Amino acid sequence: MKLPFYCIALAGLSLAGCREELCYNHFGAADIDFKWSVSQDPSEPGSPTPSPSGVTVIVYDAMGQPNEMYVPPGGGSVNFGENGMQSLLLYNNDTESVLIAGESDGPQSVYATSTAGSRMPPEGLRKLHPDEAVLNPPDMLYAAYVVSHSEVGNHEVMDMKISMEPMVFEYEVRYEFEYGFNRVMDARGAMSGMARWVYLYNGLTMSDRAILVYDCKLSDNAVTAKVMSFGTPGYLPESRMGDDRHVNTLNLEVNLVNGKTKEFNFDITGQLSTQPRGGKVCVSGLRIEDNESSSGSGFDVDMDDWGSNEDIDLPVGGQQ
Repeated sequence: MKLPFYCIALAGLSLAGCREELCYNHFGAADIDFKWSVSQDPSEPGSPTPSPSGVTVIVYDAMGQPNEMYVPPGGGSVNFGENGMQSLLLYNNDTESVLIAGESDGPQSVYATSTAGSRMPPEGLRKLHPDEAVLNPPDMLYAAYVVSHSEVGNHEVMDMKISMEPMVFEYEVRYEFEYGFNRVMDARGAMSGMARWVYLYNGLTMSDRAILVYDCKLSDNAVTAKVMSFGTPGYLPESRMGDDRHVNTLNLEVNLVNGKTKEFNFDITGQLSTQPRGGKVCVSGLRIEDNESSSGSGFDVDMDDWGSNEDIDLPVGGQQ
């Protein structure tokens, strides 16, 4: 099986004899140096500048058993133990909304998902996508997979340079109003048809889909948001192919000056088909008509629900 471009094959390998700090156990080890990947222009949407605070290193030994260790983001030393190292899986461990699972099943079974959504999306979007899980946007996540191509003997230290590649990407979302924006008091959004999981070893997003719910900001005649995501479903970076059988809907729910709400839904499948891993999404022509913002118009909303979201206990573990 051909490894994807970010599955590093122990670049910059060098071995040294027993170092004083390792001689007490006589096992092989590695000195790891990280490179955190960004786009050529760090300000470009889709690849935020990395600022991790720690890294989890899972060492899979010759028996396929995982052993979890931790190193700082600048690099550090990892001891392989008496059964040596068959492969490594690494990811930053400073996330709050990312859940990691599958570690005991081998490095190619480890995947990431996000926490259950802090609120339900509005009814109109739920009717369009009734079978999709509701999730919070994930935190920034980086990962790398390393396959050993040489044995490291006792008392030896391997120098490893590892490129940490992004698994989460940023979409800049913009909803442009042509009329009635001054009647909007608050806004929140949702995006459907997004990837629910991602494999850490190769960046493949599975076909399972999710609705991401997020808060928005009011700008100049527009509502904006920066939405983090695993990308679109069924996408493998190496092949540049994705799953084109799903529909992506962009939702906006606005709270008006009269205490009512209005919901907008837009098909953005075409926009995301060329932006599977972050980018810019824009919809326009939104209107709040005069009669919608007057007293007695619009849809009733529970203001307590708008201001204080309720956590929803949705299952996020396991693969379909």
